[in-house]
Amino acid sequence: MENDLLEHFEHYLNDNNSPTSVKGYLSDIRAFIGWAKGHKGIELNRSLLKGQPHLLNKAVIDAYLKHLHAEKYALNTIARHGAAMRVFGTFLLSSGIVPVNPAEKIKNVKPDPSDPRGLDDDQRAKLEYVFRTPWERTANKTSRRREKTLAPKMLIRDRAMMLTMMYAGPRVSELIGLDVSDVTIKERSGNIIIRDGKGGKPRVVDIPRQVREAIADWLDVRREFPAADDALFIGLKRGHSRITQRTVQLMLEEASKRSGVEVTPHILRHTYAYMLMKNGTHPKTAAALMGHSLEMALRYGSSKEEDKRKAVDGLDDLSTF
Repeated sequence: MENDLLEHFEHYLNDNNSPTSVKGYLSDIRAFIGWAKGHKGIELNRSLLKGQPHLLNKAVIDAYLKHLHAEKYALNTIARHGAAMRVFGTFLLSSGIVPVNPAEKIKNVKPDPSDPRGLDDDQRAKLEYVFRTPWERTANKTSRRREKTLAPKMLIRDRAMMLTMMYAGPRVSELIGLDVSDVTIKERSGNIIIRDGKGGKPRVVDIPRQVREAIADWLDVRREFPAADDALFIGLKRGHSRITQRTVQLMLEEASKRSGVEVTPHILRHTYAYMLMKNGTHPKTAAALMGHSLEMALRYGSSKEEDKRKAVDGLDDLSTF
């Protein structure tokens, strides 16, 4: 059964946050609650905090963040957990569960300034290399026989997802929301239509050669699986329904282990931005391709469709595929 604090916290978050943000906050606070139980012997719940609010205080939260440091979590990850604790503290106070916000005075963790750069050329090559041969993901003999048939097809799907994220820059929610009808592939050009971008704003993103080829390969495989809808990326084992964010995360976690390169959807998006800028793309054009806010885009002047196509054409020769 879900912790009652988390249930109330979820209702609180749903009022002003995107589904992705809600999942992120809940995941971070669930991890904190688990740590508090395992390391401090405190089973945090609504009734406990109402009766003994002093059990959750700044020292406990600081100890948790120090624990993340000791476990070698990335600075950006620790900063995210700290931000989640602040939101959680505000929730506890505004809901009348505690009389004082326990996270109000915790120290800010500065994100690692190198993270936004994304993957360099060597890291990209290592990551792409592991998508050249199928993966064995289970030790179970029965499952292994079944996966032996599916693995080559799953590799084609996963490679298409990875290359799309790294060379077209969609957010993970935008990737899984793509439909087959959102993709246009021609011999020398192509694009994807992201219909529900941040703030509900659609955009057209031109895609370079390696993405066009990877998606075309996947579409050939996808025709073998009767899908319930027009989803571009579907599961291959049961039901053939639209993939979830968890599917993408698990795939990238496995790719990280095999390549030795830390990779997440966010890192791939940063990589896309880094490559565009390295290629001399005007900041306004990069902002338009990535679906940044209008306010951000207006800071850099105008961007034409031709500029976006030229920027993406420059990515053609950066992949090892």
